[in-house]
Amino acid sequence: MSARLLRCVLFAVLAMGTQPVQADWLCDFLHSIPQDIKRRNCWPQPFVCPDRQAVRAPFAIEVANGWRLQNLLGDHYFDANTGELTEAGRLKVRWITFEAPSQHRVIYVHVAATAEETAARMNAVQSYAAQLMPQGVLPSIFESRISDDGSPADQVEAISRKFQATTPPPRLPPKDSGGGSGSSGTQ
Repeated sequence: MSARLLRCVLFAVLAMGTQPVQADWLCDFLHSIPQDIKRRNCWPQPFVCPDRQAVRAPFAIEVANGWRLQNLLGDHYFDANTGELTEAGRLKVRWITFEAPSQHRVIYVHVAATAEETAARMNAVQSYAAQLMPQGVLPSIFESRISDDGSPADQVEAISRKFQATTPPPRLPPKDSGGGSGSSGTQ
């Protein structure tokens, strides 16, 4: 009687505590063996590419910032009274529109002291770009708060002319000096 009772209790415990047995772990293990072998055979390559991308990412940011600075129209590209483009500003907009690489044809306008001045600058650039390209895609135009470290062209030209005016004329060294600055070892 006790053996029969023990069997019934054991059956009840097993019946209540059982769950369907899954043999997927064996299939998963067998399928992972070729995959693991392939990974080991090509080992550093899958992990080198993300590292290379992480190293190159700052350079892409620097290139984008360089183009943003290159295509920036600062204060000296606009007339202080009217907000219209100066000759240098028109030439720069023309260069950006026609000569800059197509992926970098974006014009950045430096924000002025007031919103009205900034709006006048944006309108001047948009209208001039529309004159240049009556049909086709106009370059994008954005406001920018990055600083413009440039100088007006007339100021740069004046400095260059003064430097050239003070440069002494070129002359050859005297004939008796030997023409060389190094020693030959015999004196």
